[in-house]
Amino acid sequence: MNSSLNPKIGTASPLKIFPLGGLGEIGMNCMLIETETSAVLVDCGLMFSDLDHFGVEFVVPNFKLIFDRREKIKGIILTHGHEDHIGALSFLLKSGIRAPLYASHFTALMIRERLEETGLSDAVPMNILTSGVSVELGDFKVTPVAVNHSIIDAMGLIIDTPIGKIVHTGDFKCAPTAYVGDVMAWELFQKSGDDGVLLLMSDSTNVERDYDDVKEADIADRMVDLLSQARGMTVVTLFSSNVGRLANIIQAGLKTGKKIAITGRSMQQNLRLAMERRAFSMPAEALIPIEDVRHFDRKDVLVLSTGCQGEYRSALNRMAREEHAHVTLTDQDLVIFSSSQIPGNEKEISRLLNDLFRCGSEVVYSALDDVHSSGHATRPELKRVLETVKPKFFLPVHGEFRHLVKHAELALETGVREENILVAENGEVLELTPDRFAIVDKFEDLRVLVQDREGSEIPRALLKDRKKLAETGAVVSLLAREKESGRVLTKPEVI
Repeated sequence: MNSSLNPKIGTASPLKIFPLGGLGEIGMNCMLIETETSAVLVDCGLMFSDLDHFGVEFVVPNFKLIFDRREKIKGIILTHGHEDHIGALSFLLKSGIRAPLYASHFTALMIRERLEETGLSDAVPMNILTSGVSVELGDFKVTPVAVNHSIIDAMGLIIDTPIGKIVHTGDFKCAPTAYVGDVMAWELFQKSGDDGVLLLMSDSTNVERDYDDVKEADIADRMVDLLSQARGMTVVTLFSSNVGRLANIIQAGLKTGKKIAITGRSMQQNLRLAMERRAFSMPAEALIPIEDVRHFDRKDVLVLSTGCQGEYRSALNRMAREEHAHVTLTDQDLVIFSSSQIPGNEKEISRLLNDLFRCGSEVVYSALDDVHSSGHATRPELKRVLETVKPKFFLPVHGEFRHLVKHAELALETGVREENILVAENGEVLELTPDRFAIVDKFEDLRVLVQDREGSEIPRALLKDRKKLAETGAVVSLLAREKESGRVLTKPEVI
């Protein structure tokens, strides 16, 4: 460890790290890093609930621990614009926490949209981050680093602290080129490794995949082939935030002479934000309103749709159920899923695929064709990061528990000492010094269940009652009586 990086090393107090989400689960990423006098919050995401049938729409971090330290927080840093990294910001601000936001250009635009929806757009200042340009936040100097992911303007972080350097990869993959946005700024990670890194925190999602993924350029070429061969209308569904892929598909549509229509609110919104960001452009005449698709030859139309996760009210699901106001699928049409399955959505996606097959349409998805690649680094890429950064201590983040364990094993293979590797979960308080990295405490009540974007909390006692009601049912007894005399007029009815 190069102690010349910071003259305070060896004399400063330990650093505390509080993971409130994202360790041991996919989603709700939120982490507080604290010295005696300063703190920064990295990401503030939500998780979509699997209890929606009980009225629970979102799960967000319990912000009590953050609120108790609100005077110390110098900034809230958002690594990218996915909901599991920015989706809980409005709930955080509603809890009374006020600290400036720091995000890349496209991430800032997405945050602006969400905060405007809840009337909080002017609650705190927004600062735009640029890769390689540092910001001072109390005891911390934060340098954003451009990385590739399934959304543009994603960033990792190099955080200089009083006791040493921390590298946080954010969500990333190692793409050699990017159709839209920046390529990964390897030179900044390389320099941090040469200078000396005390702690690396790295994305663990795809650690089980021991091979390189499909390249975006290959997906773009395959899209051109599929669109050229289509006999009828082509519908492509993908994550609406994947602007790079969206741009590739639009470019494929232009190359094959398609008119392009968008259906789904989030897809329309993110396309508008990408244009505002000037991430890419397209001729205005190539884009047609969704209600006009019936006026064109079907083989000349490309529809970009939300619904790749089987969401019941999504545009694609309405097409599959023949309930969409403007698109009716036929046996000449082609539906392409340029997306992966988020864990927990398998049943809904399977049901959607079956409904699409019942329409007679041809359906293409990643199990059958090279139409998708993950936004997360595979094992060889994760190994490259470890070998580049050369950390003294290692903390795997962003993954279910088995992913964290497998990533810890990979760190061991690359030369990180076993006693310097920590597998931790949400709620465990981590203490970092130049010579020690350990779990020193644990906090409870990690999450809050909410039923809408307004942040209406559902108490656990109420959820328990709802579950009990769902399991046991309810009995209603009806008895008609005369108002004045009280005389029973009919036999009792039990429902």
